[in-house]
Amino acid sequence: MDGAPMADSGGRERLLWTVAIFAFVTTEAVGFQLRGALLPSIERTFAVSQALLGLVATAGTLGFVVSAFVVGMVAGRIDIHRALLASAGVVAIAAFLTGLAPVFPVFLAALFVRGVATGPFRALDRAVLGHLYPEGRARVFNRYALVWAVGAASGPVVVTLALAAGNWRFAYALVGVGFVVSTALLVRLDLPASVRTERELTLPELRTVVRKPAVAGMTGVLVLNGGVEGTLFTWLPYFAGQQLPAVSANLVLSTFLAAYVPGRLTYSYLTDRTGRTLDLVLVTATLALPILFATVFLVSGRELFVAVFALGVVVSATFPTLSAFGMNAAPEFSGPVNAIATAAGYVGIALVPPLVGALAEWVGLELALGVLPLLLVGMIVVGSVTRVYQVRFGGPT
Repeated sequence: MDGAPMADSGGRERLLWTVAIFAFVTTEAVGFQLRGALLPSIERTFAVSQALLGLVATAGTLGFVVSAFVVGMVAGRIDIHRALLASAGVVAIAAFLTGLAPVFPVFLAALFVRGVATGPFRALDRAVLGHLYPEGRARVFNRYALVWAVGAASGPVVVTLALAAGNWRFAYALVGVGFVVSTALLVRLDLPASVRTERELTLPELRTVVRKPAVAGMTGVLVLNGGVEGTLFTWLPYFAGQQLPAVSANLVLSTFLAAYVPGRLTYSYLTDRTGRTLDLVLVTATLALPILFATVFLVSGRELFVAVFALGVVVSATFPTLSAFGMNAAPEFSGPVNAIATAAGYVGIALVPPLVGALAEWVGLELALGVLPLLLVGMIVVGSVTRVYQVRFGGPT
């Protein structure tokens, strides 16, 4: 009987931390998905080319990749609560500054600062969740990704509302308010005792971790997957805008992201029931190939909504499921493995959209998007090789 209040307190603490993390992730997803939906408005406001528009994805991502990786590597040595709190506070300020940018270089600089500030939070948040839910990492990571998907699907809607109100900059003001709320939630929390079990990572241990087939395979697949997702996040509204009115074009991206919700709910259930994380990713990546090809080259007009919804359902599996796959290979180093997974995905997001933008200047956007099926083929090859190694050494698939 005496242990019941303590158990209730621990459960309440875990719930509050989950809510605080999910609140930040939801807001960050809204802000992340403003960029693609706002490309036409940014193009008109700052009078820039398609090649320069591709830098919008890169500016917000490069600093993020570096800071997320560095902070994740030293997760066992820092005050995690203070790092999360500082990250959320600076991101809130940077979001407001992004909406106030008077010229394109300042806009890119504000995105860069926000990316750098977001990195520490995203490097640590899933590590915290991994310690809070040690027996259900794949499930909670898919639910984390589900929450992200809800926020992401709302991003283009926020843009539509901001444009209806008269100025696209209002969208960034709303995101800034959301980050202020997230920061306020974190102020009132203490770090759970279970998170303090995160070990410091030495250089020899880092070499051992990254050489694990599960971690190496996860990294390779997530770089390629980041290229696919990042390009769709950035260019899908612009691509749809060549066939549909502006409001409908933004809703194409919302439809794609809305499909992540049922997709990730389903994969959360399947991974929890079967434990076959890598096999699930290989199946969904294979299914994505013909759907992606049809989306870019075969369908048009209203049919695009059906195609992108189907594409979103299958693409949504990769990141959260493979992150759990890699983290289960080295659970005592959740922070570093989470940082590797996050950085890998965002490397693809940083590099491929500007490449597509540069190609679009030469061959048009439709042909430039033809690089995406090639990335999917690469994902299937790397994932299959990883599976061979896992089977050979008796690891889970």
